[in-house]
Amino acid sequence: MKKTTLILISIIFLFSCRKEDSENFDGPDLNDLFGPFSIVQDIKINKNIADFTVDNILFFSGELSKNTEWNISITGASTGAKRTLAGTERIISTDNASWDGGANSFPGFGLETAYIEISFPKEDDSPILYDTVTIIGSKIDAGYLITSFENGEGTNWSKFNQTTVAGAIVCGDGNAAKGNCYYSFTGSVPWDWAIGSVMIQPTTPTFGLPASASNLYFNMGFKPIQNIGDGNTFLQFWFDEDENGDGTFDLATEDRFIYEYWFKDTGWDLISYKYSDIQFDVDGNQVSTNGNGLPEPSKLMSINVFYLANKDNGLAQAYIDHLIFTTNKPYTP
Repeated sequence: MKKTTLILISIIFLFSCRKEDSENFDGPDLNDLFGPFSIVQDIKINKNIADFTVDNILFFSGELSKNTEWNISITGASTGAKRTLAGTERIISTDNASWDGGANSFPGFGLETAYIEISFPKEDDSPILYDTVTIIGSKIDAGYLITSFENGEGTNWSKFNQTTVAGAIVCGDGNAAKGNCYYSFTGSVPWDWAIGSVMIQPTTPTFGLPASASNLYFNMGFKPIQNIGDGNTFLQFWFDEDENGDGTFDLATEDRFIYEYWFKDTGWDLISYKYSDIQFDVDGNQVSTNGNGLPEPSKLMSINVFYLANKDNGLAQAYIDHLIFTTNKPYTP
């Protein structure tokens, strides 16, 4: 009798272990692999009118029958701005499908209707869902906005244009990287690579940036239109620092850091780099300046954006927009 009891206990223990093992099975859910796909709860956006100056985020919610790949694509009707959200979770919520009004890259969203498309690429014959949201207030950028050219030229700005070049702010034609305005260079300069420049200076002695250069990023939108391609188009950024605090810049005794950026493609490009990196050349060597050689953003008093293009290629044209400093990470439109 005692032996029989021990055998029964062993059998019960064995089956309980097997049940526990099955519950903790390490592998894909069979329903996710072979189960039918359906939308259990409709996927919806929480608002169809968005004021991102008030609403920090919009979010999507819904439920699927299983874990599977889903994509939410948001496209601006006027700007063409794009934002993509993606995931594989069965439950779609603010945790994995929220939108702060930003775009993946330039151009950014404006005050416009945005088209929403929701798809399930791994599910054959699955529906594609559509919706819209009307943006009545644009996303507020975190950072130190230098200019987006919306308020015209500053009183302390200065410009250089070759005699055959037009360099000016353009507004209202729908070509801005963000907002309504941008700065345009256009002209043919067969004798020189230098096309034109705009030197941006604040009305105060400096831009009011923080002291640390190690976690501060300079960002700007750049769009070459004509005279493009590998080795044909580049920008120089001149960062002038007022080291002695007298309100003027002396090239003989103070730091001018020159950062060079080459571009091979077309379309709006987001230029973004850490301010502390401007002290090094492309080979990582320390550049020579006439001050202490240390990037000190709190002393920055002017930024000159210089556009250059291959003199043998005829017409040169490019746009710049939205100069902004951000902390800890590059800017996202």
